[in-house]
Amino acid sequence: MLKTARCPDRPAAETGRRETVADLAARIARIEGRAVGRLAAPPEVPRASGGPARATVPSGEACRPFGIAEADAALGGGFPLSGLTEIHVDETRGSGSGAGFALALAVLFGAGPDRPAIWIGGAHGFAEGGMPYGPGLAAYGLDPSGLVLVRAPRLEQAIWAGEEAARSPAPALTILEARGNPKLLGLEGTRRLHLRAGRAGRPLLLLRQSGRPEATAAPLRLRIAPAPASFVPDLSPGRGEPASRLIGHPVFAVTVEKARDGRSHHFLLQWNPHDRRFQAFAEPPARRPAAAPVDGPDPARPSGAVLALRRAS
Repeated sequence: MLKTARCPDRPAAETGRRETVADLAARIARIEGRAVGRLAAPPEVPRASGGPARATVPSGEACRPFGIAEADAALGGGFPLSGLTEIHVDETRGSGSGAGFALALAVLFGAGPDRPAIWIGGAHGFAEGGMPYGPGLAAYGLDPSGLVLVRAPRLEQAIWAGEEAARSPAPALTILEARGNPKLLGLEGTRRLHLRAGRAGRPLLLLRQSGRPEATAAPLRLRIAPAPASFVPDLSPGRGEPASRLIGHPVFAVTVEKARDGRSHHFLLQWNPHDRRFQAFAEPPARRPAAAPVDGPDPARPSGAVLALRRAS
């Protein structure tokens, strides 16, 4: 929800017109049988030090809460249900983390055969980051029939498909994947995407491979990185037993780089594919360094005696 502020020098006529439009919008919403969206002043929430602070808490219709206090507070109540949101990974080799986070969001938004998620990307991006694997999607908690892939030969075609999908209320989630920071997805291009997704009332995700922060129309930008997962609790070794090589659910390191409150946040999220939800995850304790492998690279030999040779010239 957007913050509201009072302007002391606003003319009374303008205020009256705004109240008339708001009343008319409320009457239309009641006739159509849908909820009335209102802009309310954000509540007062206490700071950690005890002082008051202003915070934006969207209504249930504006965002999808994760059910994790730290993450929901950092996101302003939850993940936006409409409009454009941007996530990026620092390097192409980390695109699996961005894809995993996007697919987890598709599950949360109810992607399925009747209302699938649409993943649009260029042929070059899919070649670098890889294509989704059906059995892997099922193990991750997403029905493979609930994901529609659109592979465009050129970026211009992928953006056109993204704009067309953004204006439709049919997809549960639309994912537009791009490499880097192309000019077509600058401020003007992302503004069109954000407006069309906002009018349709559906979420649109711009997933950048090896992208860097830049000025875009997305109100929320997240940087996703992989984080160490914990060991499987049921298979934890006992005292004197060798360490288990099995790991737990995937963990994402999420950094809020751009938000409506202007503050940066960082938190960890663990994806549970069985329960199909995110879980809170604390920093694991420092682990003992792994022993050097027996068949590892041959260490460098120590240098021998140094001989002093006369220069030839």
